[in-house]
Amino acid sequence: MNLGRRNRRARRGVWLSVSTLLTSRLQRSAASVARAVAALVIGLCLYLGAFGVAHAEEGKPSGWDVSAATRSARIGTMTLQWEPAVTEEAYELITVAPLWWSEIEAELAGDVDDRVTITFLEHAGGVADASGMPRWVAGVAHSSTGEILIARYGPDGDRTNLEELLKHEMSHVVLYRALDGREVPRWFNEGVAENFTGSLSLSRAQTLATAVFGPGVPDFERLEQHFRGTDSVDASVAYAAARDFVSFLRGQPNGDMHLRQVISEVRDGHKFEVSIIKAYDRSLEELSTEWRSGLRGRFVWYPMIAGGGLPFALVAPLIALAWVRRRRVLADGWARLEAQDEAERAARSALLA
Repeated sequence: MNLGRRNRRARRGVWLSVSTLLTSRLQRSAASVARAVAALVIGLCLYLGAFGVAHAEEGKPSGWDVSAATRSARIGTMTLQWEPAVTEEAYELITVAPLWWSEIEAELAGDVDDRVTITFLEHAGGVADASGMPRWVAGVAHSSTGEILIARYGPDGDRTNLEELLKHEMSHVVLYRALDGREVPRWFNEGVAENFTGSLSLSRAQTLATAVFGPGVPDFERLEQHFRGTDSVDASVAYAAARDFVSFLRGQPNGDMHLRQVISEVRDGHKFEVSIIKAYDRSLEELSTEWRSGLRGRFVWYPMIAGGGLPFALVAPLIALAWVRRRRVLADGWARLEAQDEAERAARSALLA
């Protein structure tokens, strides 16, 4: 009898030691996974950059020095000229650029003048030198003439996303022609161009989130100033805010239809603010207030990354899972011990009988 109890106690002690070790390993595994995921998320943010590649519209309209682009090709009404160093990518652009133009034209404006000249240079510095734009610019469009400059390498030396860059600049030209040259706020112009790149932007989201939980998102008047300034940080915030607000407008019921109506109303001679009211049945101020009121909720993840809370947020569900598994393992172990005890009691009863 005493020997049986000692054996059972010994087995329970061994089992508890094993379960404790297992729990510890599960917890360490959960923490390791959390650290890996956190590192991946933060690494992506750092890799993509807080500010991304900048685009622009305007520049000096005449006298662009594109003499380095010594090669050219023409497809329909589109002309592409490029530096010899980017010949391989230029041939790829020749096949897809007309399709990109058609997509933007159909979605944004219907049908506009298709004549456009694209100059493809190797470095962003060449774009800035040729157009007179700030050094942080990797692409620029002169909408009234249909001239576009883009670069293979951005200001930071990394390769640009040529599809995103060219679609952005094409959108400026399409919008200008859809408006018949009438003026709209710069933030609207850039926001539309950002929205028709056909891609999501983690860097823009991170930049806007930084502003939301930091100095605040600038009002429209300050956004206009940021677009026309030379500070790359201010410009990046302006791009991110403009992109997000136009996304908000497009996300309204029949948003794209209303966006096209705004363009149509402005083209017909109405002021921009009046055109917004006619299209959305709300004022620009009302729409802006609604958009701003939802920003903190949409970017609630940002303080966890910026404040170091992301690892805990990831560890919590993993630790919970480890605890559930531990309880199941312990329950199975106790059940086996009870079964063994029951078998021993049955054996002793049989002997006594």
